[in-house]
Amino acid sequence: MITKKELRARVLLIVVCLAVGLYCLYTMDKSYDPLARYPYTTDENREILLKYFDSDDIDYLVNQHISPDKFMDFVELKDFNLKNTLYYKEAKETQDADNEYIVNFVNRFRKNFSYESLKELLSHYSYLDLTTFYENEAVLYSDLRLVADPTNPYVVLNQENTVYKFAPEKITSFNGIMIQSVLVEDLQNMMDAYASVMNEQDRLTLTSGYLSYEQIMDQYVNASKEYDGVDKYMYNAGKNEQQLGYTVVFEGQDEWIHLCKERLNEDMDYALLDEELSDEVKNRMEWLEENAYRYGFVIRYEKEQEKKTGHWYQPFVLRYVGKKMAKYMHDSYKVMEQVSFPDELE
Repeated sequence: MITKKELRARVLLIVVCLAVGLYCLYTMDKSYDPLARYPYTTDENREILLKYFDSDDIDYLVNQHISPDKFMDFVELKDFNLKNTLYYKEAKETQDADNEYIVNFVNRFRKNFSYESLKELLSHYSYLDLTTFYENEAVLYSDLRLVADPTNPYVVLNQENTVYKFAPEKITSFNGIMIQSVLVEDLQNMMDAYASVMNEQDRLTLTSGYLSYEQIMDQYVNASKEYDGVDKYMYNAGKNEQQLGYTVVFEGQDEWIHLCKERLNEDMDYALLDEELSDEVKNRMEWLEENAYRYGFVIRYEKEQEKKTGHWYQPFVLRYVGKKMAKYMHDSYKVMEQVSFPDELE
């Protein structure tokens, strides 16, 4: 039987052990270094790290392998968000701007781009253009996608894809129009080839090439006033491929579109239009259909492909895709909406 003296001794021992344990925990907690797990800690950055990051933040830095050089430019800003820090850094390195501006931009529009697409977007669009696009176009048209790389020569534009106010850099003047410089040699060869088989009075005459965002907007607005179905033959600025510089339009287009407006029925019976065309225009259409691919061009909006392209057949609107791809598309009778570039050639 335990005596009172032994019981008091045991209780005292328990109290002493508990006190020692609590003291040890207190000492350990007091001496615990939350940055011990973070391999990039230095005497210079320790104070800032402890000031702005809690234990969960440190865990995030460790797990994501984020070094201080990724966030030191932004960490002291009011709206800094650790989860966006890699986006801030990528944005600044791609297109430099005020740090506070970058933080605000990324925080506001983070949902509109991925980390992978951010670099591409900022390589081709200004912060201002991206901001106005996300605040206006993306709000008005929820299904509209901004093409991350508008310099891709195979970009397809339509009611779902836009390059907004993008303007290509390698544009040059050729026969009174502006085009991508890569087209010049093949376009000249095609025009020369046509002239060699036709009489001197019948030549391929260019009427349009690259158009700026503002030029297309003006044309679209004016066309909309004249015809309710304008989207059947042209799209508005940002969605119109003439903004890319790879499209050329030959003489005959205006006459053709006029006839489409006047005569074309719901069955897309273009034979009704042929009755109104001169032999010269018909010969030009036939030659382009049969030979344009040899010089790297395709009829952009082909006959019997209206549901895929979204446009009427337009024999005088050609898109440059290069000789190999043009031959493939011509032989397989495919339009750009049906082709995976450049995988189809592999």
